[in-house]
Amino acid sequence: MAELLDPQTVEKELSDLAGWAREGDTLTRTWQLKGFSGALQVANVVGYVANRLNHHPDIAIHDYNRVTVTTTTHDSGGLTANDVRLASAVNAALTVAE
Repeated sequence: MAELLDPQTVEKELSDLAGWAREGDTLTRTWQLKGFSGALQVANVVGYVANRLNHHPDIAIHDYNRVTVTTTTHDSGGLTANDVRLASAVNAALTVAE
């Protein structure tokens, strides 16, 4: 089981994670795209990254052009380095994809 991050560490890590915010025991980010195809592409990139890291977030497409990703480490009961690693890798992958 991964070790929980203390609140100060979470805040420090968030300063390097553009677009991500803490919501309780989760990290979340929402993208607004031009249409459904773009939203689907973002969801697929997030899914690919999640599979590679073996850390699977909630991915929601809503309002046809928005994607929200929410990550937490369920078996640890909150935020761990796995969530930070996922958020960072998603940002890197989507920067390359732009």
